[in-house]
Amino acid sequence: MVKTGWRVLGWWLMLTVLVLYLSPFTRHWSVNAAVSKGKQQQLEAGIANQGGGTATSSNFRQQSSIGDATANQRISSPNFRIIPGLLGISASSAPSVTTVTTDLDLGGVSAKTGFLGSSIAPQTWQRDVDPLFVWDPPPPGPNVVGYSYAIDAPPDNVSDTTSISFDVASSSVKALSDGKHVFSVKAIDATGRAGNVSQFEIWIDTTPPQVGNYDPAPGSLLNLSTLQVHATVSDAGSGVTATSVRVLINSASVSFTVDPATGALVTTGGAWKEGINSIEVHAADAVGNAQTPLVWSVTIDTVAPTGTISIDSGAQLTRSVYVTLGLTASDATSGVTRMLLSNDATSGFVEEPYVVLRELWPLRPVRGMQTVYAKFVDGAGNVSAVVSDQIELALFAPDTIITSGPAGYTPSRVVTFTFMCPNAGCVFSYAIDNDPWSSWSASGSMTTPELSLGNHYFRVKAAKDVNGIDDIQPDEEDPSPAERTWIVGIEPPILAVPKGPPIKIWRLE
Repeated sequence: MVKTGWRVLGWWLMLTVLVLYLSPFTRHWSVNAAVSKGKQQQLEAGIANQGGGTATSSNFRQQSSIGDATANQRISSPNFRIIPGLLGISASSAPSVTTVTTDLDLGGVSAKTGFLGSSIAPQTWQRDVDPLFVWDPPPPGPNVVGYSYAIDAPPDNVSDTTSISFDVASSSVKALSDGKHVFSVKAIDATGRAGNVSQFEIWIDTTPPQVGNYDPAPGSLLNLSTLQVHATVSDAGSGVTATSVRVLINSASVSFTVDPATGALVTTGGAWKEGINSIEVHAADAVGNAQTPLVWSVTIDTVAPTGTISIDSGAQLTRSVYVTLGLTASDATSGVTRMLLSNDATSGFVEEPYVVLRELWPLRPVRGMQTVYAKFVDGAGNVSAVVSDQIELALFAPDTIITSGPAGYTPSRVVTFTFMCPNAGCVFSYAIDNDPWSSWSASGSMTTPELSLGNHYFRVKAAKDVNGIDDIQPDEEDPSPAERTWIVGIEPPILAVPKGPPIKIWRLE
């Protein structure tokens, strides 16, 4: 017993010395329960600590800190996962005793134009329709089996991919439509548990702006030298700005204003010229989608036409009140379309379509010098200065003179008028009140039918055939018929109460 006791004490002392000797090298290491089988070792349980990093093992998934040298490296395999600062080894043969709950939230979602493309900023208008969405996986720990994603809808809890990216171009979607879209994705672990949804909102605009409601209208003929171009420029996506629109007049840029809210465009200048002017509106939106330029033309005419007038080819004398006017006019831009004619420039003009010969223009039926005035109007509405010509009128038509008939008041309901003309061979036509003119007759008198009480009006005109044409022609008639007015009735005393029709007063005996 004594020997055995001393033997045990000796072994205890040797072990104590060995531990003290090795303590400088092992003060940061502790090892627990390792099993070795031949040359291949299977780690069943152990706890290791290096430099303060801690990993636990004993039927748990083991992780060991390996320092900063691998802080930016990540490798994964079915059995190993090396994460910045961590080494993870899965002992698949060991039964799982418990599950460590870890955060499944993604580190973030971004978008690019392709695997080697440029980044796409969220909630910013751009033109890429088939972006690549990339997301950062959850922090190390959970056994992520895949990711569920959706566009413009919430993702379900069914894994769609094990990748950490989604390429629209290589998917069945192929391309996103214009507008605002939301890409949503979340991680799912082996138990079906899902993390929070991470999202990326992408704005796409590939449609150029539209230009409408523009004026002046194509082909317009205008007589204004200072004009404005109006248009409406609209874009449903990124919108238009003053820097994305250009307006050119005759190939020169002009200044303009654009209302961003309504798209109303108004020019404030322009190198307009006489004749044909070209107008161009170039519109692009904020991301560079450009519309085919809108091009049209208008004609500006600010110069009035010029012209002349000639009466009866320049004759000095006429015996007819009807003459022929010869007219010439020209306009370099829009042409002459109308003319204004008058026998008295102060009393107004008659507007007619422009012709080079105006036949049967009636002069004033007064013997002596006659003047005809003319103005010309071009297609843009510019009016020329007044031009004129003169001719002396020596009438063929005889004068008409009433030689007898009632005047003032008369009690007779039937009256007789006599009339004559200084020339032999005259014929006469007359009219009572509003009756039409009678047929021509050589008789120099007429008797009225029984007339009503009140005012009456008699007219008579003489004519003479001098040109050999059958029937009396207008220029053979007296242009100023003789006239007489009278009242059928008795003129009442000054103080008498008026009786009879309201127009005049008379008294019957």
